[in-house]
Amino acid sequence: MVTYMPDRLKEWYVPAYGPIRFRAIIGLTFYPYTLMVSSLVFFGSFFFHGIHILRSVYLFITFMICLGISAHCFDSSLKRSPGPWAKYLSRKAMIIAGFASLVAGISFSFYFALFVVHLLLIAGAVEIFFVFAYNLELFRGFFHNNIFLAFSTGSMPVVSGYLIQGGSNIIVILVMIATGYSLLQIQIQASRPYRSLVRGELIDTSKLAKYYEKILKSVVIFSILLALLVIVTNSGISI
Repeated sequence: MVTYMPDRLKEWYVPAYGPIRFRAIIGLTFYPYTLMVSSLVFFGSFFFHGIHILRSVYLFITFMICLGISAHCFDSSLKRSPGPWAKYLSRKAMIIAGFASLVAGISFSFYFALFVVHLLLIAGAVEIFFVFAYNLELFRGFFHNNIFLAFSTGSMPVVSGYLIQGGSNIIVILVMIATGYSLLQIQIQASRPYRSLVRGELIDTSKLAKYYEKILKSVVIFSILLALLVIVTNSGISI
């Protein structure tokens, strides 16, 4: 039996007890999803020989703050299509928290980008662009879709994890972009029917079958790309 969920405070990861605003703040971070995408930093770092673990830890914290707090604050602050937490937290508070957390998050990795791995400046600029373009639906919402969501939260953490270690192999980077993208597509396609069901929406069986088909395809593609990534990083091929 499907239980209708009138608001997101009943999500499985939101505390069932405590002040409503506290529960809303926890829910706003979408911390299971945030932990997942931020952990991809370590996944990317794994494919560089000789890991500097502290670099990965600092970058992990950066993604946790920038995606978990900043991006979600901006997403919920929109006037025309406010996020699910807008009824509990003021728009002004979310905008302030969004910018403050973005600066705080960047500070953890800025030293490495500026003085150690200059390629990380490019990756950081791309990710910051999507924090604003996707979540604030800039450019008439052109970037607010599953393609750019999977790229910014799947491909970019993996590639950034590789770059902060000093990696620069273009072939490895390209395969990492595709691998991270396919992994996030699995999560995205799995979350869509789940969200519809908890809202009490009826899903056509053919539409549900399509969701599962996309999930299965993404698993196959991810597995192939992961194998290719292992081959490339251990073959010595570079550009």
